[in-house]
Amino acid sequence: MRRLTFLIAALFILIAGGGLTMQLIAGGGNLLPVLQQVSAPDASRTTVLPWKAEQLFLMVGFILFNLIGIGATLAALFWILDRGLRRSKAEASNESAPEAAERG
Repeated sequence: MRRLTFLIAALFILIAGGGLTMQLIAGGGNLLPVLQQVSAPDASRTTVLPWKAEQLFLMVGFILFNLIGIGATLAALFWILDRGLRRSKAEASNESAPEAAERG
């Protein structure tokens, strides 16, 4: 039953993706959307408007802030899990040590 549910979900995702791809192709003919920057043929490609530079700076800052947050969260999670694992191993070895001493 679990495999059947997974198969149905995977097929649904593939069909939905195919439908969206067909709409994209039928809409403009281009597979990837292209944003035209300027209409003047002699325009400079290296000149950046101030508001575009600000948006780029904010986007890069947002991405870096989130990546650092994700890394810190994962580091804290792994540290807590490792700490719990070490404690449980220590408790298990302390509980089994008296039993081994009684047998020997």
